Amino acid sequence: MLREFINQMSALLQDEAGLTSTEYSTMGGAMAGGVFSMSDALTSASGTAFDNVINAVAGDDADV
Repeated sequence: MLREFINQMSALLQDEAGLTSTEYSTMGGAMAGGVFSMSDALTSASGTAFDNVINAVAGDDADV
């Protein structure tokens, strides 16, 4: 599976009809930034959700 991904990326990078390497770098950086920011938001939201569930199970409804 990893080898197939590497082969596809290699073929994509060698395709001269598409984007240039600078555009690929910019696109990759934007995607990495989006993934990083979404993972931070997801971590925060899931932590709050788990805290709410734990408080509800424990019977502490003051924070829910």
